[in-house]
Amino acid sequence: MQLEHLMTTSKISKNYRKIFFDYWGLSIVDIPQCWGCYQRPAVEIHHLKSKGFGGSKKNSYNVPNNLFPVCRPCHTLAHSNRQVNEEFKKELQQKIDEKEFEENGI
Repeated sequence: MQLEHLMTTSKISKNYRKIFFDYWGLSIVDIPQCWGCYQRPAVEIHHLKSKGFGGSKKNSYNVPNNLFPVCRPCHTLAHSNRQVNEEFKKELQQKIDEKEFEENGI
């Protein structure tokens, strides 16, 4: 599923967990590894650009390129440290680029 399509169709959805899992081809019962530390299960989905960091109040940031799976300690850290949040953005973009290259050769 291409990112552009999900970004368009998911802007009105509040179910960001489902959006994340669908994009990455996971079942809603899967528990991915934390992409922040790679040491614990990701029990939460962090919005990289949240209302607190200038996000939208209308859920238009519930899109795959804004959703990052994290453990509780990494989620707390991302909210308290903008540099960590920026590193997570880079990590997510790299993962998306790799996924799209594998799927489409883009």
